[in-house]
Amino acid sequence: MFDNATKQQVLSSALRLRLASSALTRDFYDRLFDRAPELRAMFPADMSGQADKLFDMVLVLVQSLDHLQMLVAEIEALGVRHHEYGVTEEQYALVSEVLLDTLEHHVADWSEVDRKAWALLLDYVCDLMITGARDHASSAA
Repeated sequence: MFDNATKQQVLSSALRLRLASSALTRDFYDRLFDRAPELRAMFPADMSGQADKLFDMVLVLVQSLDHLQMLVAEIEALGVRHHEYGVTEEQYALVSEVLLDTLEHHVADWSEVDRKAWALLLDYVCDLMITGARDHASSAA
């Protein structure tokens, strides 16, 4: 799926996070809502649970780098749920970009190599989520 260098880069950068999970994900959502305030309405007023869910998913991805294929159905189902929340395909690129920018701010010694490795992982996840949403939409039609 991913070569060893990419997997090692993602893992290495995850280990270089400078802060706790909740601070990272809260910063991500602050940045996301600054860039796209219209998305705020899709989320609950209390974001603590949502922030925890996001960090848990990132952690699962990092821990599963050697066997991501086992998560395909789960990630596609996540795409279906996001489609039902009103997430559009175009919004995935924005979310990925904001997450990369957030990681850059919070990972010690972040490099372009880190960014490329995470971008590959996020592109993979987004593609699966979009596929799940599309498949669901076409089967419902």
